[in-house]
Amino acid sequence: MVPRHQNCRQPRKLNIWLLTSPSVQTTILLSSAQVIIADCVWQTYCFRVAVVHGANDHVARRALWTDLLSFVDGNTVFIGDFNAVKSAHERRSLVAPLRSSCSEFCDFIEASDMVESPSSGIRFTWSGRRLLPRHVESRLDRAFFTISFANLWASINTHALPRLTSDHSPLIFQCSDDMGKGRRFKFLNMWTSHPNFLERVASSWDAATDVRCPIFKIMFKLCRLRNDLRAWNKEVFGQVDMQINSEQISLLDVQNMISDQGYTDILFEEEVSHQARLSSLLARKNSLLQQKSHAHWLTDGDRNTSFFHRAIRFRKQNHRIEHLKIGDVVSYDRGNIQQHILDFFSSLFKEESPSNVNWDLLKGIIDHFVSEDQNGKLTRIPDDEEIMAAVFSLDANSSPGPDGFSGKFFHNCWSIIRLDILSAVRAFFLNSYLPAGCNASILILIPKKRCGGDGG
Repeated sequence: MVPRHQNCRQPRKLNIWLLTSPSVQTTILLSSAQVIIADCVWQTYCFRVAVVHGANDHVARRALWTDLLSFVDGNTVFIGDFNAVKSAHERRSLVAPLRSSCSEFCDFIEASDMVESPSSGIRFTWSGRRLLPRHVESRLDRAFFTISFANLWASINTHALPRLTSDHSPLIFQCSDDMGKGRRFKFLNMWTSHPNFLERVASSWDAATDVRCPIFKIMFKLCRLRNDLRAWNKEVFGQVDMQINSEQISLLDVQNMISDQGYTDILFEEEVSHQARLSSLLARKNSLLQQKSHAHWLTDGDRNTSFFHRAIRFRKQNHRIEHLKIGDVVSYDRGNIQQHILDFFSSLFKEESPSNVNWDLLKGIIDHFVSEDQNGKLTRIPDDEEIMAAVFSLDANSSPGPDGFSGKFFHNCWSIIRLDILSAVRAFFLNSYLPAGCNASILILIPKKRCGGDGG
């Protein structure tokens, strides 16, 4: 590491040092008693970093909030000791935090339009090291980043290490561009808005197949359609943001020509055409972001792209398992974590047929709660209306299963897939047979403990 800069706050001692790897190019933008702000270039990444040590007095911290807000630009990260908490839940003490200080800190966060980094490790990063009942702990150390900075990385995490010689916990701010395994297929709601969507689905679905079993036929057709929709999405939709930027430039050129030359029939038609295409593209992007954010309570109205970006980033960062306690050791190795989770659930769900069970004895002990009449109703072959009602009871915006198709697909494409779905359901009731994998589920592990609880 190479010392790049240290701040000056005469006559007091230095309190902030900026050290970087020799491969990082650094340009200092601001150095004060509370912050060092620098532009950094590393490989192909360009970002701005603010290393913070806030003043103890909340009035003095107002200058820090002003300085930080004036340097928020693009790929920006704020990290350090902000010496402020957002509310009483971030402080453990007999004395509540100053309300005006909390309010000003929250106002700064909202004005910066930044996201707080997911954190693990020690909850309270600062300790007053006093005996009870005067013991005080607070969460003063943290990191914030802009949405554009988050888009550079696959994962971002902040880990608070145990306190050793200081009353503050050291922070490790980690960014990774490792995307892991390839993304699985997921049906996108925005596809249904395209005029050729149903035609594309029908051409794939109605293609000839040699599969005779109705259930296997459904599985085969969904697999084939999955590949066709992937190719169609790349061909027709491509990069939505790039298409939006291109359409905005074209619309701006036409409107500039109108400003210079005045309205003509040709320019009027071109303007209307570009406006319609841009509006359609923005609607697609809005639909895509809303689906990814899982924010289903919003109704039609203003585009909430900024909110959706926040929600998507928050979900991704907080649902990512960065480390796991395996036995007595906390592992950060992705391969070890994946193998441990796989072994654990494979053992948990492993089918073991009991060999010493007297089934006749059990039948005589356990009462029959389902009558013959009820059993007949449960096992009878459902009619078309019942099957259709079950399909349309699926939540159109719910998360899809392993095949990637959500309720929205089955609703919109019912006229195309109807006969195959009806045949497959009837085949199950007639033969009492369901192929392996047909009813598979996805287990999503959501981290509950801040320090990576024991996976076993």
